[in-house]
Order: sequence, then structure tokens, then C-alpha cells
Amino acid sequence: MNTKIFKKLGACLAVAVMGAMSLTSCYEEPDTSQIFEADQMTIGGLISEREDLSAFNALLAKCRYDKKISTYLEYTVFAPVNDGVSEYLDSLYNDDNKRFPHNGIAEAANFTSLPVLDKVALMSDSLCEDIAKYHFSGEIFQQVNIEGATTCSTLITGRSVTANTFDSGKYAGKTSLNGRVAIIEGDIQASNGMLHVCSGVIPRSDRTVNDQMNVDGRFKIFSEALQRTGLDKVVVQEKKDTTYTFAETGPTNRDGQKLYCPSECLVKWTIFAETDEVFKSKGINNFDDLKKKCADWYGNCGAWYDYINEKGIKISTGDDYENEFNVVHMFVAYHILRAGMAIDRIVYEKTARTQANWNFCFGYDPQEYFETLLPNTLMKIWQLNSTSTNANNRTLLINRYRMNNTLTDHIGTRGSEATHPIIFPGVEIDRIPNADGTMKSVETLNGYIHCLKDILLYDQNAVDAQKERMRLDSSTFLYEIINNGIRFITGSEASTLLGGDGDNSRMAFDNQYFDNIVCYNPSTYLVFCLMGAWRANNSDQFQGWGSYDFAIKLPHVPTGTYELRLIYPPMARGGLMQFYLGNSSNQSDMVAQGIPFDACAMASEGNAMGWEPIHARTEEGYEDSDYGLSSDQVMKVRGYMRAPASFSRGTYNTNTDDLEKSYDPNDIYSAAANVVGSSSCRTEGDAAGNNVMLRYIICTQKFEQGKDYWLRIKNLVNDANLGWSFDFIELCPVSVSTNQQMSEDWY
Repeated sequence: MNTKIFKKLGACLAVAVMGAMSLTSCYEEPDTSQIFEADQMTIGGLISEREDLSAFNALLAKCRYDKKISTYLEYTVFAPVNDGVSEYLDSLYNDDNKRFPHNGIAEAANFTSLPVLDKVALMSDSLCEDIAKYHFSGEIFQQVNIEGATTCSTLITGRSVTANTFDSGKYAGKTSLNGRVAIIEGDIQASNGMLHVCSGVIPRSDRTVNDQMNVDGRFKIFSEALQRTGLDKVVVQEKKDTTYTFAETGPTNRDGQKLYCPSECLVKWTIFAETDEVFKSKGINNFDDLKKKCADWYGNCGAWYDYINEKGIKISTGDDYENEFNVVHMFVAYHILRAGMAIDRIVYEKTARTQANWNFCFGYDPQEYFETLLPNTLMKIWQLNSTSTNANNRTLLINRYRMNNTLTDHIGTRGSEATHPIIFPGVEIDRIPNADGTMKSVETLNGYIHCLKDILLYDQNAVDAQKERMRLDSSTFLYEIINNGIRFITGSEASTLLGGDGDNSRMAFDNQYFDNIVCYNPSTYLVFCLMGAWRANNSDQFQGWGSYDFAIKLPHVPTGTYELRLIYPPMARGGLMQFYLGNSSNQSDMVAQGIPFDACAMASEGNAMGWEPIHARTEEGYEDSDYGLSSDQVMKVRGYMRAPASFSRGTYNTNTDDLEKSYDPNDIYSAAANVVGSSSCRTEGDAAGNNVMLRYIICTQKFEQGKDYWLRIKNLVNDANLGWSFDFIELCPVSVSTNQQMSEDWY
């Protein structure tokens, strides 16, 4: 078998500099009480037996990761063959972009001529650890499950490897890793995980997003705009300058099991960028052309951008590009998110790693909203073909505008196509691999760059696309959850972080961890329920435990009158709380919303908490039922709504068909009957209403795009065992919630 790596890995390899590592390091010793017996074939045993992996084995021994893969903890390990290790070390030794001499490799005469084991002996321990961590994953990754571009997380927080398939060349048909290295022997099962033998060390970019864009020849125009606006200086940040000591106290769940708590907070970015090719297709051949177009696009943006008028801002079309409201600055700022996301983790995609808990129902399309660096603006990302078996077919569209979206003219469905014409198809994110198998998207040290197929603007279409019920998931505006690899993390990955000992279904956080949360009571316990079998959107949810009293900054929306709602599960640990709303996080600025809210009340205790059964069970069955229409109206008067039918409890979802396909115009309840009889969260629960999910309407008021809004949630009961689920909020325009021609859909 020819195991020689590519002669040249290209620019991606050339910039694979080991970032900010010291030349010495300290290690946490594995728990040797969990070492396998010698006759059990662990990943470590498999690697040590192979002569062609001796260099990688020596590298692991230097940083003691050889012991990690001999324990009961499960890993996926990508092991490069000797030739690949040798060539990679040569590239590091001779790297012109080095941050310190030879990237942590000791000086030696004729280094490139040395045997590979001698090269490894000259590596610093921290360099060995850095390479090892990027070749280890806490999730079990099988190449047989690759269906289009798929990411696999690594032990470097927030960094991942993209797997795909080589279409041509030497490794045609084999799995590619970051588009450069091939799995030459894959899916080798060990007693503690999975081993993949690779043609070389997996290359990665250790440049920041702005630096990577600057050296990527596809983005010359956009990169120049990024630098001229000064936004390149914003996206260099890699982490917050804080160490969170709460992690050292060993936080636990209510049963005393250890919870993982991060001690640092990474900062990452996503940049959606037009390539020069896309710009040129629109007549933009250089920066000056872009500047002229930006004046056309944003010169009169006050016509739809409410923030401009509310703040009395004058738009600049001049050369003061660092001015936040210069047209070029505005154009670039709308392309940047504070959350760094791989292409398959922008929305909750159904993949091999998520399908056990993926919980969308009835053909629902995953849709998310993210705040951009253009002040107080949202970007909507909508995925089509979400159940396609090939990830490359799952289309991601920005600001797709479907008229009357979230309104329906059919009971139980999202409505007929006739009432939902597509006004703006959206700007597509280009996720189709290049001809050589490499990906168009690039992961960098502190984020991602994704290519666009068209020009992205915050224009009238973008604003109109948000005139719908907006379901804003907590993990999208608590962007630290995304940036630190917590959103969509699997239980096995969490177990690895815990060293195999603790609760791998949740994580805890220091009260100062989130930019958009202020805790008034230091006893507030912030917890995130990881992807699992929860009754929750995206199969995860944020929670406050104990005597909680905290405020969350809400995302900004176009100016208008909205219903503010949140979803919750009535449960004994729910708490008795008061909601407040204010334009700052100052408690004196908060105004109480209604009377105290009882989240402990169970539906079976009566309708005081707003719940009404969908229909009364009779001996005759449900023939005369309206499947909840009448009781929906009663609940709405009381300030409550049922949970959406768009998702179910994870692992219980068998509702995959779009009900519109089976809608019978001669039986208006045909689709509704299927929803009511399903396991969706709209109907989950027993006859008494136990285990039901509800939405609570906190208030109806005007929200201005130019103002901040903080929602305070205060537990009025001094009970450390209570908790509050904050899965998502909804901001629904009253033009939708009170529409006289159609009703809000059930999704």
C-alpha cells in the first residue's frame, strides 16, 4: 500500500502553525485505574502494533496521550502513517510564518534528512500534544456514516475536522479529511473506540479569520473591504481575558454528579463572504466598484432600517470606512456573526451524529436567527431538504422570504402553496465541494469563512422576511454556547471532557460567562442541557437552577408590536417566578410583567394555569372533535398556547411526512387529526395533561429596533432544587397573531 502523503499540501498546510504554545507543558495524568488489561485490544494497542504508525505512537508517548487511548474512555483517533508525519514536520520546521523558531522543534542539522523518529524526538511536548488533540475526538466517528461534508469535533475546544469524499485523483473514493488527507484504512473497531489510519497529519489553518481571508485568493475584494472598514481588527479576538474559577469548585447536578464547567471562554466568528467571482458576476471588479454599489444598496436604508431613524443617524457614502454607518462598513458588518459555526452546524441538521435525537416533525425546515455586527439586525438562515441523506443537498438560504410564513389557511398544516409565494428565494451558502474534493468553507483558528452564491444585503426583503413569528433559540443569542463547542455536543464528547465520571447530559457555567446574561442573585445556577431526549427545540435547552434571579438580553427585531412568548414544561421543579422587562440590565429599569407565574402547576391541577385538553375522550371516540381549535382560543385568552407541532421529544419522533401532502380539502381536520395523534410537543402528554409543553405569553408591546430589551426571571421561592427552562422565546408580530384571514400555524 502506498502510504506516502501528497507531495504538497498547499496553502492550507503551509499555515498550519501551532498557535500560542509554550515549549514545555503540563499534563493531566489519565486515571490509571481504568487502564485496560494487556490482552484487550485498545486503540493504543492497535497503534503500537503497527510499524507504519510508530512515529505517531512516539508522538503520543511524548505527551502521554498513549495512556489516554488505553483507558475505558472512548475516542476516535485519526492516526497518520510515518511518511505523512515526516512530511508534516518538515513543513513546520521550514515554515516561514512560524510564531517561534521551527514551531517548537529543536534546531538540528539536516532536519529533513533525519529518520522520522529522530524528528519526533526533537519536537516539544506541547507541539506533540497540540497535534494529538487535533487527531482525537470524543465522539465515535465512522466513515461509513459520511453523507456529504460532515464535521467531527476534536479535543481542541471549538476546532473540528471536515470529512468528505475524494472524487478523483490518487485517493478517489476514499474519505478526505479537511480536503487534503485520506483515510486509507478506516473504521477499525477497538475496545475503546474507533481508529482510522490516515495518509498524513491532518492540516488546519491556525490563522485568525481575517488573516486567513487575506491569504485566500478567492476573497480579494471582500478582504480589502474588511481591512478598510477596520472590522479586521474586531475579528482577531480569540478568547475572553477571564479565567472562570467556578469550574474549580466542581459544580454538580441535583444528584451530586459532577458537571463539566468551562474555565475559559473562546471567541469565534462566522464570516459569510462573496468570492471575487460572485462580485464580478454583478459587475464589481474591485473595491471602488463595491463602494459605488454599497452607496446604492445602503444610501437610503432608513426606508427599512428602523434603527437609523430612531437614532437620528446620518449615512455616509464617503471614504470614512471605519465609520459604523459608512455604507461599505454596513455592508461588511452584516456579513459577520459573533458565533463561529461549521457549515453543518449552523442549523440543527439531521446527520449520523445527531439523528438519535433529531426531533423535527412533519417536514419542518430548520430555521434560525442570528444577530450580526450591523447594529441591532438579524439574519435568518433557513434549511431546505433537511431530511436528505446527503448533506450537500441540504440547502442553506439566508433571508429567504416566503409570504405569510408562519400563517396557515389549512388546519393542522403550514398552509397551501398558493398563500405562500416565494418573494425572495434567499442567498444560498455554497456548500458543494470543489472538484478536487476540498471544501469551499474554511475553518480558522477563531471561526469560519463560508462562501455565498449571491450578494448578501440587509434590505427590504431581509426585513420583510422577519415579519413572521420568530422563534429565537437560546443557543443562538447566547453565542458562547456555540463558540465553545457546546451546542449540538454529544453525550460521548461530554463524557470525555468529564474524564468519564459525571453527568454527561448537562454543563454548568460561571455567572459571568455570558455577555447577554446578568445574574442578580449569586446563587443563580446556570446550566445547559446538552443534545438529548429533551422536550426541547433542537433537543437542547438553557436553564436556571436554584434561587435564580437573572436577566437575558433579547435579540433585536424590526420595530413593531409583538407578543413576547416563551416555552416551558410545567413540572414540580419549575418554580414560582416574576417576569420583568426593561431597556437595560439595571434592576431599577425593569417593569414587572403581570402577576407571578407558577411553572410548577401541572395541567391535571385544573385550568388555572391556562391548559385545556385538546378534546374530551368519549366512548364514541374523536369523531366530533375539532382537534383543539376551540380550546386553543380559550387558552390564548388566558395567555397560554400549546407547544409547537414542529418538534417532538428526541428519540420519539416518527413524524417525518409533510402533512400538506396528505391534506384533504373535503375534510378540514384530516391533517389536524394526524398532529393530535402524533408524538409532537403540541400533543405530548397523557389524558390528564401531564408531561405537556406550553407557551406562555409574557406581554404584548412595542419593541423598537433602536432599544435594548432585557428579560428578567426571578424565582420567588427560596428553594435550591427549583429550575427554570429557557429553551426559546418567540417574538410574534400582532399582524400575525391577530390576522383575520389566516391563523398562526401549529408549527
